[in-house]
Amino acid sequence: MNKRVLTVGSLIPKHLTTNIPVLRERVTPTPVIKRIIQHPQKTISLLQKNRRFDVRPKKGKLLDAALSQGQDLQYKCKKGTCGECKVKVEKGMDILSLPNSMEMKKLDDVLQEGYRLACQADIL
Repeated sequence: MNKRVLTVGSLIPKHLTTNIPVLRERVTPTPVIKRIIQHPQKTISLLQKNRRFDVRPKKGKLLDAALSQGQDLQYKCKKGTCGECKVKVEKGMDILSLPNSMEMKKLDDVLQEGYRLACQADIL
């Protein structure tokens, strides 16, 4: 009895395998050119005690981003209890998180006017 072992290659008919070209040299793929689209970077415009500040968005707290960019925002506790870091957001509110419970408690009457606590507002 003839025992024949079948492999994937043996299941392909002979007339289909005779015209398959054999690659003898290494083919290097052509480099993919990535196109980077840069959107104009938004800025967050703040007003604190009649002083204007422009902050470039950086993930994290608004106060930390402003301080790291050399902005001289006034603050004290960084916990949201003193209210010293209260700012009016004139532009860029759409890239800030929603007010948290600390802000709602501290800024209840002026929250709708665009005021935020810089130490509590997160940049998304």
